[in-house]
Amino acid sequence: MTLKIAICDDCEKDRKHMIQLLLSYAFAHEYDFHIEEFQNGKGLQERYRTRDTFQIIFIDIEMPDESGIDVADRIKRNVDHDVKVVFVSNYPEYMQDSFKVHPYHFLQKKVTDVEIQKLMNDVLLDMEHNKTLVSIIDGYENEYIVNINDIYYLETVDAKNKELAFHLKDKTIHAKGILSTWSSLLHEHAFHVCSRTVLVNLTHIHFFNGLDVILDSGEKISVSKRNKKILVSQYLNQVVAIKRGGLHT
Repeated sequence: MTLKIAICDDCEKDRKHMIQLLLSYAFAHEYDFHIEEFQNGKGLQERYRTRDTFQIIFIDIEMPDESGIDVADRIKRNVDHDVKVVFVSNYPEYMQDSFKVHPYHFLQKKVTDVEIQKLMNDVLLDMEHNKTLVSIIDGYENEYIVNINDIYYLETVDAKNKELAFHLKDKTIHAKGILSTWSSLLHEHAFHVCSRTVLVNLTHIHFFNGLDVILDSGEKISVSKRNKKILVSQYLNQVVAIKRGGLHT
């Protein structure tokens, strides 16, 4: 699985140093890291406008145009609340200010190999335990690392050729696969059968209208008569779970 990492720092030397540490870790542990570097927050935020995301952002707090704290706060609030933000700074006194963004970690320059080893071990262990990320390979062998919670629904496009469509808020990914396989994989994450060809994420259901399911995105999908009663029951159980303190997956 490819882990997508962004490094945002106005100092090229510090960016290259961080890249070298991460690539050394990836080589030693046989991981595939796709790393992109940005010299300011503007570039990083523009990258997000391409509807792509990162799993980890290493960002310098002190940059000329805008504070790394403000950039990370904007990204987490408006674009990607699941991204793991790691602040990097020459000044440890900024640590307290960074807490408002709920960062994953804080590193003081110059970052050492030992620190990266421990940090990445923790990150990958968290991802394995939480299992919130899935890898989707499209027909062109492009890999998308997607947060399960960002998937609105899946549908079978072509059963004979085993083609699925993963519908997210801002894009649709076409990939090879069988709906029943994904149903088993995603059942514990509040995905349930809507019809013979559709698997829906309960957390994105806005309301029911007859045999239609209206999603948060405004999209309308059909539910079979046979599945509606079960789906409504599961949806109501989900609502109760959230009101009692959150749905834990």
